[in-house]
Amino acid sequence: MNEIQYVYDAGGNKKSVIVPIELWEKMLQLQDSRPEPCNPQDYFGVYRDLIKDPKGVAVALRKEWDRE
Repeated sequence: MNEIQYVYDAGGNKKSVIVPIELWEKMLQLQDSRPEPCNPQDYFGVYRDLIKDPKGVAVALRKEWDRE
């Protein structure tokens, strides 16, 4: 595979890149294979068995911020 080439401006700063067509096509294929967006409804209740007293945890967190 060919190398990636960088294009510099007069000040020596990278401005552009030249990519071999094989690499470009490979990158396009990777973009098309993305999974569907996450649906939170699919994961509802995942942690319900880990927290035995969720209301107690919520009350404790609220008390943590009370300033008397």
